[in-house]
Amino acid sequence: MTTALIPLPIAIPLIVAAFLAFAGKGIGRRACDLLAIATAAANLWMTAIILHGTWSQPQVYWFGNWWPRSGGVALGISFVVDTFGAALALLVAVLTLAGLIFSWKIFEDTENHFQPLMLIFMAAMCGFSYTGDLFNLFVFFELMSVSAFALCGLKTLEPAPLQGAFNFAIVNTVGAFMIVMGIGMLYARTGALNFAQVGRSLGTHADALVLLAFLLIVVGYLAKAAIVPFHFWLADAHAVAPSPVCVLFSGVMVELGIYAVARIYWTIFAGSLAGHAHELRMIFTIMASITAVVGAVMCYAEHHLKRLLAFSTIAHSGLMLVGVGLLSPGALAGFVLYVLSHGVIKGGLFLCAGIVLHRFQKIGEDHLHGCGRGMWYTAALFILGAWGLAGAPPFATLLGEHFVSHSAEAVHLHWLVYIFIFAEVLTSAAVLRMAFRIFFGWGQPAPSDKSSQIEEKPETEQSHERTPAAMFLPAAALILLGIVLTFLPQIQSRAIDSAHGFANQNAYAQSVLENVQITSAHNAETENLSSSIVHSVIALLLAVLLALSTVFRDKLGRAVNFTRSLELGSSWLRRAHSGHPGDYVAWMSFGTAIVGLAFLWWLH
Repeated sequence: MTTALIPLPIAIPLIVAAFLAFAGKGIGRRACDLLAIATAAANLWMTAIILHGTWSQPQVYWFGNWWPRSGGVALGISFVVDTFGAALALLVAVLTLAGLIFSWKIFEDTENHFQPLMLIFMAAMCGFSYTGDLFNLFVFFELMSVSAFALCGLKTLEPAPLQGAFNFAIVNTVGAFMIVMGIGMLYARTGALNFAQVGRSLGTHADALVLLAFLLIVVGYLAKAAIVPFHFWLADAHAVAPSPVCVLFSGVMVELGIYAVARIYWTIFAGSLAGHAHELRMIFTIMASITAVVGAVMCYAEHHLKRLLAFSTIAHSGLMLVGVGLLSPGALAGFVLYVLSHGVIKGGLFLCAGIVLHRFQKIGEDHLHGCGRGMWYTAALFILGAWGLAGAPPFATLLGEHFVSHSAEAVHLHWLVYIFIFAEVLTSAAVLRMAFRIFFGWGQPAPSDKSSQIEEKPETEQSHERTPAAMFLPAAALILLGIVLTFLPQIQSRAIDSAHGFANQNAYAQSVLENVQITSAHNAETENLSSSIVHSVIALLLAVLLALSTVFRDKLGRAVNFTRSLELGSSWLRRAHSGHPGDYVAWMSFGTAIVGLAFLWWLH
């Protein structure tokens, strides 16, 4: 039964989206909302059942029953669903449902585009998580991108969303061009597109063409993952997209770019690049660390709420890339746990930003000083979200950080622990600083910057005197889910077992091409988290102190003057984020050249 369900989380939303696009104006806004929410809820149910079915072994679904019959040659198209892919699809369904409930009767869209685009976006991301085919991964990537561009520029009467969507489209299209070139090279070499068959055809052979294909595909997906210097589009897009859309952008779309790198490496290139694992580890972790530091510094220097959260996503994207870049099953388990917990926490924070925009029709921290007094429940959600970003217990980000840090120490990269602490302190402190000023009115108003001066038009036309339950409850549920994940039975051992299966290239190929049932043989034990708890509590305390030092800087004297420089940010970094797509493409070309030179130098 589970295998038969696998295509439905993609097919049903696409069918309903087509119906809403055709008949939406005729059936009315409320019916469209109900149908879209019901579809997302059905997807949540189906993806949960599929996840349960992958608990012991991956599920393989061949379209048209075209499974390999002789010699293990794959002619058909397959979905290969393991625990990690199934968990990401479940996260997609949860965030989509939260975004659609948040927009219930509130988010104004007279053109009836919002619900169909959200359903197409959800279907594309589920297909991206499930597919076992290289070209279909690209097709779902494109479907996901096109719907994301349209959702970002949904407010067509405002110039800022159009500019953000344009920058988003330009950078991601260049990334897509690189991906399709890399796929073409692999197809020319192997004559196959199925992950398992391409990996088996390459074997342990790696020449210049294989390395170039790997470089192009990785750079293309790292552009979607907003890894420095391919990240410039993200803040522009997140700052102007509707709040329910930002939930999906930051909560799961960016993470899927990193997931694609992991999937392609472990199923296709793990054998051929095994001799260069140490060098690849260094390249990935250096890129990840630069991303985490740049994202965290820019996050603290922002005073536009959505841009602040967007740069926080870039910083945490760097931390997640560490989990993949260490190239070990333990770190991979940490990556997935971090993605799940960060996704729901960041989704909740973006919905909270949507509540602030609904109540005050402003989004700049400098314009909102003290405006939120009395909104104690929303303030509590912001503070809890900042707590989760610091990776402190009881949030599940602690589990992800623990597995990644533990794996980093195993390969003598102890300094990565300090990268985690640095990024978590700055991103958590930025959210706390904003909450202290807006909801408690503490200290002086925030300094203005160019982005905080750009006000966003309200997303609602209803009364702004109160926060509707349909807006508050999804935000609260998502942030609390970040805690619930920690206490799911056997989540640590399941993550480790699944990571060992994910990283076993031969077992993956056997299950897909030879229909061999692969069951988990690794019985992981629950880890001792004491050292990570100490790190995370220190990070949370430092974040609180930094936020208070910034807010009360005028009273505390010269000892905390450094917070002014931190809050004003680097002028060079601000100029680099110019908002011009030509600059962004130039940075992308520069980054590709640098990564290519690193490949040439270390992997020759």
